[in-house]
Formats: sequence, structure tokens, C-alpha cells
Amino acid sequence: MPEFQEKFLTETLLPMAEDIASTEFTPYEGTRVAAMTPMQREALEGYGGLTLPSEFGEATDVYRRMAQRTPEERQADISAYTQAYTSNVIDPTMAALQRQRAQARVGEEAQAIKSGAFGGDRRSVYEGERQGAFEAQMGQTLGQMQAQGYSQAVQRAAAEDAQRMQAAGLLSGQGLQGLQTQQAILAAQMGAGEAERQLAQQGLDVGYQDYMSRMNYPLTQFGILTGAAGAIPTGYGTTTGSATGSQTTNTRDPYSAFGMGLQAFGGLGMGGIGPFSSFQGMQTNPFSYR
Repeated sequence: MPEFQEKFLTETLLPMAEDIASTEFTPYEGTRVAAMTPMQREALEGYGGLTLPSEFGEATDVYRRMAQRTPEERQADISAYTQAYTSNVIDPTMAALQRQRAQARVGEEAQAIKSGAFGGDRRSVYEGERQGAFEAQMGQTLGQMQAQGYSQAVQRAAAEDAQRMQAAGLLSGQGLQGLQTQQAILAAQMGAGEAERQLAQQGLDVGYQDYMSRMNYPLTQFGILTGAAGAIPTGYGTTTGSATGSQTTNTRDPYSAFGMGLQAFGGLGMGGIGPFSSFQGMQTNPFSYR
């Protein structure tokens, strides 16, 4: 090979390859992942401090009491409502009927006096019929009112049970809404802190990319040199001859194993992207002759 080519290989490429090969591995000692911001840490602690709302426990107590109530307890509630209906409705009604009957009897006596009927069987029969009709009417009215009172007592007990269930549902809904509100606040804090953390992460990434560029720089330079070495035509400056009869034929030297190894190493150093990292076919030696 020409002197300049040999000198280029032995004094430039090989020493540089040896330097690269002997370089110790240098780990990256910088921070790669940005830490959580104070706002994010505070939000994370808030998530850890979340507990079930107290409203859930209160609503559960209501459901439990109703589920565990015995038939005797339910009947006691109905009896209390029935007694209240009797005291507030039936008793006053019966008293009013009694007063009406008393007033009617005064009128009957006045009418009997006026007609001269002071005694006798006719008056007794008349008063007995009137009293019997009154008592029958009063008994019918009392029975109807008692049935109505019991029905209303049952309806009232069921209505109050439904109101308790509804109140317990509203209570648990309020607790859930409060819990969701706290979660939304913590999520907003976490998101706001993430925006700040991403800025810090981008700064760390810039430092790491600069480190990678510095680590790859020797290989990039070496790839450029090996590409330049591969651009030298094969067999440049060297001829071989053979005589066949009266004719002399000159042939070109193929790539030597040394040259091909350097070219492959240069392509590896460039990551396969060097401008002269590969050749397709053999190039013609412009200096060959016959």
C-alpha cells in the first residue's frame, strides 16, 4: 500500500482504536428521575389520610337497627300510633256523640212533658228504642274509627320507616360526595405538582443527553476516519503481473483482511450511519495497466 495509506492506518486509526478500546466504562452519576414536588408529597399524604366518612357509619346504624327490629318491636310502634289515634281522634269523637245524645234526651223529655207523657210503658219503650239506636250507631262508628286508626297506624309506621331509609341514603350520599370532593382536590394538587416535576425532569434529561453525546463523540470521530480509509481505492499503488505466452496481464489486489476489519470496525463505531461505512462492489483501480 502507499506510504500515506500505511501511515494513516498505523499512526492514526490504530492508536485511536486502542485508546477507545482501553477506555474504562464511565457510569452516569447524575440524577435520572425528578423527585416528587412538595405539593405532590402533600397530596400523597392526603390520599393516605383518607378514611370512610362518618356519615357512612351513621347510615349503616340506621339500616342495622331496622334490619334487626323484631316483630314485637314493630307491633309496639303500631300500638303506640294506634293509641295516639285513639286519644286524639276516637275519644273526642265518642265524647261529642255522648253530648249530642244527652242533648237529644233533654229534647225528648221536653217533648214528652209537653205531650203529657210523664211515665208509663210507652215512654220507656220510646226511650229504650232511642237509646238502642244511639248505642248501635255509636258502636258502628267506634268500630269504623278503630279500624281506620289501626290502618293509619300501620301506614304511619311504614312511612316513618321509609323516611328513615331515605334519610340514611341521603346521609351516605353526602358522605360520598364529601369524599369525592377531597379526592378531586388531591388529584388537582397532584396534577399541578406534576407540571412542576416535568420541568425538572426535562432539565435532568438535558444533562443525560449531553453525557451520552460526550460518550459517543470518540466513536463518531473514529467512524469518520474509518470511512475516509475505506474511500481509498482497493490496491491503490500496487500491481501484480502474470505472463501467459507473449501477453502480460495486471490484476488488482483485493481488500486485505486488515482493511476489511478496519472498515467493519468503523461501521460499528458509526452505528451503521457513516458516509463511508460500506461499499457495494469493487472499485476499478484507475492506475492499473497492462
